[in-house]
Amino acid sequence: MHSSFSQQSLTVPESSPGPRPGPFTFLAWTNITLGVSAAAFTWVTSLILDRPGDPLIAAFAFLLMAGAYTRDRFQSAESDGSARAAWVARNRRPLTWWMYGCTAALLPLVVLRPWCAAMLAITAITAWLYTAPLIPWRGARLSARQIPHLKLPYVMAVWTLLGVLLPAVQQHVLADPRTWLLALAAPLIGSVTALLNDLRDIDADRRDSTHTLPAVLGERRTRQTAYTLAGLGVLIGLFVQPLPLLVWAGYNCALLACYRPVPGEHPKPWGDAQGLVLLAAVLLLS
Repeated sequence: MHSSFSQQSLTVPESSPGPRPGPFTFLAWTNITLGVSAAAFTWVTSLILDRPGDPLIAAFAFLLMAGAYTRDRFQSAESDGSARAAWVARNRRPLTWWMYGCTAALLPLVVLRPWCAAMLAITAITAWLYTAPLIPWRGARLSARQIPHLKLPYVMAVWTLLGVLLPAVQQHVLADPRTWLLALAAPLIGSVTALLNDLRDIDADRRDSTHTLPAVLGERRTRQTAYTLAGLGVLIGLFVQPLPLLVWAGYNCALLACYRPVPGEHPKPWGDAQGLVLLAAVLLLS
C-alpha cells in the first residue's frame, strides 16, 4: 500500500492514453488477481490446519483487498506517468463503482462471519495510521510510512491477520501451534514480493518521505534482505508444510531475481498471483 484511503485526484495527460491491458494485466490493474490471491491464502490456512476452506472468509478477503487496493490506485503517488496510471485515470469512474461494489458486498459477510467485522475495523485503523502523523517518534509525530523500516512489517502484519489469523480464529484453531508457525513463515516469504514492489517505487517513496527498505538500503542490499527473509520463512515452514512453502519461496525469489526496475514501468502481475501458486502447491504436494 502506498498510502491511506484518503482520496486525492489522479491526473495523467490526456495525450498519453497508454496501451490497452491484456487479460492478465487487466485482472491485475483492477486488483482482481490480488483479491483472488488473498482469498487463496485464507484457503491455504484452513487446509494446513486440517479445516475445510471457508468460502465466506475467502470472499471477505477477496472483497477487502480488491476494494482497498483499488482505492489505493487513486492516490497521487500512483500518478507516475506509467501505462497503469494512465489506464486508471481513464477508467476512474468504473473503478470507483467497482470499489463501492466490493465495499457494499462486505456488509453481509461481517454479519455472517462476526470476526470479519473485527478485521474490517483493524484494516481501517491501520490504513489511517499509515498516513496520519499520530505516532510519537524522536520528539515528533510521524505516520507509520515515515518511520524507517516500518512499512514492510506493517503491511505484512495486515496480510497475516487477514490470510492466517482470521480463518484460524473463525474456525477455532487459534491455539494450534501450526497457526503461529504459519503466521511467522508467511510474512517472511510474502515480504519478497512486497520488497519487489518497493524497488519499483523507490524514487516515488523517497520523494514522498516513505522510508521503505529499498529507499534506505538501496537495491543490492534490499535483494539480499529479501532472499534472507525467504530463507528464514522456509526454515520455519519445515515444521508446517515444507514442500509447499519451499515452492512459494522459490517462486517469489525467482520473480525478484528476474526483476529489473525500469522507471515508469510496473512489475508483471505474476507477483499478485502468489497466493494461487501457494494454494496449488498445498493441494498437489501436501
